[in-house]
Amino acid sequence: MQIVKKTFDWAGRVLDEPASFAGVEFHDEVYFNGTMFRQGADFTGAVFHQKVWFEACRFSQKADFSDAVFYETVEFRDASFDDLTMKESTFYKDAWFRGSKFNATANLEKALFHAEAGFGQSVFAGRTDFSLCLFEGNAGFDNAEFVDEASFDNAVFIGKAWFDGAKFTTVPSFDRARFENGATFENTTFPEDTSPVAAQLSELAARLTG
Repeated sequence: MQIVKKTFDWAGRVLDEPASFAGVEFHDEVYFNGTMFRQGADFTGAVFHQKVWFEACRFSQKADFSDAVFYETVEFRDASFDDLTMKESTFYKDAWFRGSKFNATANLEKALFHAEAGFGQSVFAGRTDFSLCLFEGNAGFDNAEFVDEASFDNAVFIGKAWFDGAKFTTVPSFDRARFENGATFENTTFPEDTSPVAAQLSELAARLTG
């Protein structure tokens, strides 16, 4: 495993070759804000001990953060992903994705969010998978837009969950999802032919918050 013990600053760079940080362990702060990854980025198994900035990054092709571990806050606000995989990644502090765009597949299956998870105002243009995720802190999906299939199957929300103002263009799936501390779906929109799903979620929200 490669170990980086000092501050790592590649903010604003334009990377024309595939970027590989697989298995790298970063001991100090990491700056990728504004960086353009034109040929994909591999962060599988990477470990971040301090705060990480990926704000306004542009990930062309595949960005793979599978099994990555973030011990401090990570900022992905206003980032753009062509094809994102964060399967089984772990976030011990806040994870902020607010305003990000997921242009193709967004696979976050089995990701663990031990603190706040913020996906508000994000756009998920492709198939989105939050199945089997654990949200221990509050989870915000307010005003997010889901254009393609979205799965929250078997996800566990221990903190409060917000889907207020979210828009689902296709049928979302919350099969066996658990909301242990309340969830709100105020002004959430669903396709007309998914009225049973909307009714089910409205009933769930009323029961949890009543």
